[in-house]
Amino acid sequence: MKYGLIPAFVLFLTAGSVKAQTAEAAHFAKPQSSKNISAQVGQKLAVCDTVYDFRVVNPTTTLLNLGGRYPQQNLTVTIKGDAVKVNPALMKGKPVCFYGEVTLFKNRPEMVVSAPEQIMDIKKYQ
Repeated sequence: MKYGLIPAFVLFLTAGSVKAQTAEAAHFAKPQSSKNISAQVGQKLAVCDTVYDFRVVNPTTTLLNLGGRYPQQNLTVTIKGDAVKVNPALMKGKPVCFYGEVTLFKNRPEMVVSAPEQIMDIKKYQ
């Protein structure tokens, strides 16, 4: 009886990680570049591009500029809140993928990230 519970427990543990991987794969299945992102305002999508520079506004708000340096960036990714812990210096110069809704802030495309699931491979940048 003991030995029958062990495989069931292992199966239970792996099912949760498979679900998480499936959700991430679904979000990041068809990522887009930030190049023509202004045409996608109002849509939820995955965007992958190089982080050119960043600005830490305060301990809970960081701005990442994708596709170019400020003020010529294609997209600003705003990381808000305590739930997302990243080191933006690890992202600088690297392609990173984000998932969320593209909005406008001061007539410039922006994506607000407030959950760890919105950053692909977040553990690389913590």
